Amino acid sequence: MTPVIGITTYEDHASWRGWSARAAMLPYVYVDAVRRSGARAVLLPPGGDDEEASATAASLDGLVVTGGPDIDPVRYGAARHPRTQAPTTLRDAWDLAVTSHALRLGVPLLAICRGMQVLNVCRGGTLHQHLPDLVGHGRHDGPPNGFGLHQVRISPDSTLATILPEDGFIEVPTHHHQAVNLLGDGLKAVAWEEDGTIEAVEAGPTELDGFSGFVLGVQWHPEQGTDPRLFTALAGAAAERAEAERATTEGTVLAPMI
Repeated sequence: MTPVIGITTYEDHASWRGWSARAAMLPYVYVDAVRRSGARAVLLPPGGDDEEASATAASLDGLVVTGGPDIDPVRYGAARHPRTQAPTTLRDAWDLAVTSHALRLGVPLLAICRGMQVLNVCRGGTLHQHLPDLVGHGRHDGPPNGFGLHQVRISPDSTLATILPEDGFIEVPTHHHQAVNLLGDGLKAVAWEEDGTIEAVEAGPTELDGFSGFVLGVQWHPEQGTDPRLFTALAGAAAERAEAERATTEGTVLAPMI
């Protein structure tokens, strides 16, 4: 059974072939990465309410929460930094709701860049709003309209290390100026840049409601590189969920009518 993986999208104004209109958009590399992993890609436009977000998460075998603009700091109780981008209210609400319901339902989740920040905020965590203020360099940013490269060290005692079992540092594509500050409940840091910035999180200890299954956030952009292993791991977890759901459905026996 081919698993179905939802991918969150941008809500923005776009121009194409002489047309100019509000659009749901996504860099196509995400679709390519999901398809190459053996899964079927479904795009998830922002703007739905919580009920739609819950139903959407329930219909998926896996979820990719994608990169994009800064999260409104109101969402994690902070004042706006001068370098924080203007809020994208519809997308913030949708991404947070879909992520929350995916966690509740145990839908396998890969959260990328902004997506990792959404995951953290969803669990009550906070963000550094402008990394150069903290680390004193712009190594995370990349070029204005492209992606840079930097080194990441992965904890050997992590699920991520079973997917990317490299020793020492690995090189990853990057473009971000914000990052995880205080970790959200149920998450643990499992990768760091050389300057100590948290570069990946996964399911960890929780004081509230836990969540099951594949939960991974990376601050870098695996869809921009040539390494398919993170998407392959997500697709594998999604296929296992789809198979388990199918077995449960087929094994359900209706009680006889009296």
